[in-house]
Amino acid sequence: MSSIVGHLARRGAEFASTQLKNPEEQPQQMSGALMALMVVTILVFACAMWAVEYTYGNVVATLAAIEDSNPDVYVRIDNTSEEDPIKPFDPNEPEHADVPRPRPITSGLRTAVKHLRARAGFWSRFRGLAMYLTYGLARAIISGFMPIPTSSFIGQFFAQSLVSLLLATWQMAWVHIVISEPSPKRFYQRIPSFRTWIKIAPAAALGDILTAAAFFFPMAIAGFAGWMETVQGQENTMMGMCRFLAVSAIPALLAFLISIPARVIFTRVAASMLPEEDETIVPFDRSFGGKVQPQIVGGSGKIGLLEAWTTFDWAARVRFAKVMGKTLAIELALGLLAGILLAVQIFTMAPSAVHQGEGSAEPSPA
Repeated sequence: MSSIVGHLARRGAEFASTQLKNPEEQPQQMSGALMALMVVTILVFACAMWAVEYTYGNVVATLAAIEDSNPDVYVRIDNTSEEDPIKPFDPNEPEHADVPRPRPITSGLRTAVKHLRARAGFWSRFRGLAMYLTYGLARAIISGFMPIPTSSFIGQFFAQSLVSLLLATWQMAWVHIVISEPSPKRFYQRIPSFRTWIKIAPAAALGDILTAAAFFFPMAIAGFAGWMETVQGQENTMMGMCRFLAVSAIPALLAFLISIPARVIFTRVAASMLPEEDETIVPFDRSFGGKVQPQIVGGSGKIGLLEAWTTFDWAARVRFAKVMGKTLAIELALGLLAGILLAVQIFTMAPSAVHQGEGSAEPSPA
């Protein structure tokens, strides 16, 4: 989804740049204090939504994609106990014979964050952030060298797919940082070699290329059908931007639905190639039920694309879907609250701006 989000962000930046170049076309009824208050409100809620997306939609979801639903050894995360909260818990021990098996760590958002803080510190909810930002910056730089306009959807498909393939090992490094115990290595030292790129490239192609195709191809069809002519003719107005978002809503939703299984497959394939010296922060079966053979004994050292999905049991799929659903619900709630606050600010501090459109729509007296 990063290629799609990046494309929409660039279109938004182009729209904002066009609007700023024509300040005389903007309404003047809003005071500087109101504009400052609205900017602060937008920034605060944007940061809050980004934090929710990164912590729950990225970190916790990645852990849910690889956590074993029925491990032989659990990790206790109940801090109400007098025992060490990070001590391995074996339910087969006599003293724990009557203790029910703990729920998976990623069965709840609070449980997952609580576990991360116990194992990796307060800022563990943002683990892998340096690699994440570096990957995003690299995507932006490489995309900037490709002179393909954002209105060329087919061209954007090939460009964004190529960038995703080139940086596949960077995505893989982020997965390794998120799922493993804290390491003294710098984030750039976790990036695998080119020989690993050959192994992870098919999973990256499946995830990013299919997701990009699900978005850019329908957008191209909409352009060929003429559904976006009014959008392009009104690209300098707020109405033009709103119509563009309306047209792109269905392709974006389709791409999001396709990205879910593709993302799980990529995460599990990347996790199967986690270096032996790195321990995972949640229970994880490196052998995937015996389907992964180490390279030292002549195996591939990774799981296949189909097996990565078939070994993702139903309980894990439900758990992953709940994480994504809860994340989306929190983001929608934050977006709704932000919209309400912005509307209250406009209605209370600039009521004349609200009625500007109504006044301009009335016919002038003869």
